[in-house]
Amino acid sequence: MHQDLGSAPRPNTRMRILAACRELFNERSPADVTTAQIAAAVGINEGNLYYHFNRKEQILEALFGEFERGLREVAAADLTQSDDPARYSGYLSGWFSLMWEWRFFYRDSALIFRLAPSLRPKVQALSDHGQEQIRRVLGNRRKAGLLRATDEEIDQLIVNAWIVSTYWIDYLRSRHGVADITREQLNWGASQIVSLFRPYLTAAGLEMFDIKPDPDTLAQPD
Repeated sequence: MHQDLGSAPRPNTRMRILAACRELFNERSPADVTTAQIAAAVGINEGNLYYHFNRKEQILEALFGEFERGLREVAAADLTQSDDPARYSGYLSGWFSLMWEWRFFYRDSALIFRLAPSLRPKVQALSDHGQEQIRRVLGNRRKAGLLRATDEEIDQLIVNAWIVSTYWIDYLRSRHGVADITREQLNWGASQIVSLFRPYLTAAGLEMFDIKPDPDTLAQPD
C-alpha cells in the first residue's frame, strides 16, 4: 500500500491527545475532565493514554509548552513584518486570539497550579518575557509617532493592560456570572485595553486603530 503524497500525515497519538485535552479543558475545568473522557475523545483506550501520559500533570505541562510557544510568537509577531507602522494594528488582537485558544489557562490558573505546581515558575518567567516584549512594542510605537507616553506611563500601561488581560475571564465570572466564555466577551476585554491606551494615542495612532478622536484627551506629538 502506498501513501497518498497529496494528503497530510495523520497526527500521532500524542498530538491527538493534546489537541483533545485542549478542547476538553477549554470546555470544562481540567479537574472535571476524566481520563476516560480524554481517551474516548481521542478514540483510544485508557491504557494507551497512560502509555503517553501517566498523570494529568504531565498533560498540563505538555500543553503549557505549546501555549508558551504560541505566546512567544504573538509577543514578537511585529518583528516578522515590515517596518510599516501598520504592523501594530493587529498586535492586540493576536493576544486575545491566543487567550481564546488557551482560555482554560486563564480561567483555571489557580486549579492548574495545584494540579501542576511545576508550572508556577514557568508562568512567571513567561509573564516577564511577555511584558518585556510589550514594552519594546510600545517604545517602537512611540518612535513611530503613534503613542505619546513617558517611560513611567508606559510601565503603568503595561501593568494595567496585563492585569485586565490576565484576569478578564475572572471578572466576567465574578461580576457578571458568566459560566461559558464567548469570543465576543474576550473582544470586549480587548476594547477595555484599547480604552487604557486611548489618552496616549496621537492623531496618527487613533486613525490606525480606527478610534474616533476625543478633543479632551487627544495626545498630540511634541
